[in-house]
Amino acid sequence: MINRILALLIRYKNISFGSVPRLLSIFYWPTVQILFWGYFTNFFMSNESFGIWSTLNIILSAVVLWDVLFRGQLGLTMSFFEELWSRNLPNLFITPLKDIELVYGLILTSFIRTLIGVTPAVFFANYFFNFHLFELGLYLIFLFFNLIVVGWSIGFIVSGLVLRYGQAFEELAWAIIFIILPFSCVYYPLNSLPEMVQGIALILPTVHIFESMRFLLIENKLILSNFIIIVALNIFYLTASTLFFLKMIFVARKRGILFNQGE
Repeated sequence: MINRILALLIRYKNISFGSVPRLLSIFYWPTVQILFWGYFTNFFMSNESFGIWSTLNIILSAVVLWDVLFRGQLGLTMSFFEELWSRNLPNLFITPLKDIELVYGLILTSFIRTLIGVTPAVFFANYFFNFHLFELGLYLIFLFFNLIVVGWSIGFIVSGLVLRYGQAFEELAWAIIFIILPFSCVYYPLNSLPEMVQGIALILPTVHIFESMRFLLIENKLILSNFIIIVALNIFYLTASTLFFLKMIFVARKRGILFNQGE
């Protein structure tokens, strides 16, 4: 009996510690939790002048907008994974469907799924907590669209990695979004981070998006330069991630690994 249990332990050790994505999920999650709640606590302890309703409004706005990013990324990757799990990719690629048309289809599917998923949450928050996200006006549309674009960029990277390196990277579909969470300044401003980390965080469009949200809610100010940076970064990341995804499709075809995908 002991030998059989040890054999299982060896098997699960090889599965868990033989994959970089799984190692990330094991070791990175506790660190993310500590960093996130530490920065979050420091921010609100240093801003005791916030009223309870102002604080709640800021938190709920951040939660809803972060969920837009998460749903956008998950909507794209899950739609693509459905093709992998059902082993339907070869069937798709023997049709006249072009690779870029697959990209457009995944983007539109993600957009529709995100819109359907987030809309009820906003109205429930408005009803139960007197939450008014629509006070952001037209800027809400800008922030919503740019967050979902960030989700698409991440989704194409994850989908490309899974297509090229197999199911071990599927865990990134849930983990990767939280890898950038502490550096995205979702619930606290950029100056809450250590100076060394701030330089890294500035390359993320999410930082500029959530900083803009807080300026609009707290100070009712619009920083035009932030909006320009958001658009520029999103164009760069979406273009790069789409090209990466298309490259991985090409490599998968060339190496004949499309038929090895699936459950």
